[in-house]
Amino acid sequence: MKKAMLFVVALLFSVSVNAATLSMSTAGSSFDQDVDVSNGSVVLGGGTVSEGPGTWFSQFDVSTDADTAVKVEWSFNPTSSLAGATLRFNNGVDGIQLFNITGDFSFTAMIYQGYTAWVDIIDATRNVFKYDVSVSAVPVPAALFLFAPALLGFLGLRRKTAVAA
Repeated sequence: MKKAMLFVVALLFSVSVNAATLSMSTAGSSFDQDVDVSNGSVVLGGGTVSEGPGTWFSQFDVSTDADTAVKVEWSFNPTSSLAGATLRFNNGVDGIQLFNITGDFSFTAMIYQGYTAWVDIIDATRNVFKYDVSVSAVPVPAALFLFAPALLGFLGLRRKTAVAA
């Protein structure tokens, strides 16, 4: 019973832990884009490429109120319409990272308070499709609060089996 109560208390603490607040804004595009941007621990952007073949780019700026790890995800619908592109990420501290992609892609990075990060897609092939970008803060403290009771539970099970033997 003690273990169950400890787990519930740890779960309540983990729910109350907030991730950093992120803000996203558009920084430019080579075509008219339909962008939906929101603020919070998850920010979303996207657009629809509706012009003919060629190359295009779409750029977003992301800032945060606290240093945080983030997961950046790009998705394309349909995926087959993207023959290739380069994703560019810069958090203002660690330098520019380039990723060559041919479809949906995600990576984890750090974003620092006081710096504006770039989350861009450049040199992409232009076909008719929809794309979305999602940047979400990774709530590390919540994971630790959930992991600690599990470890304590394993220690409790080990102690009981040692006494019974």
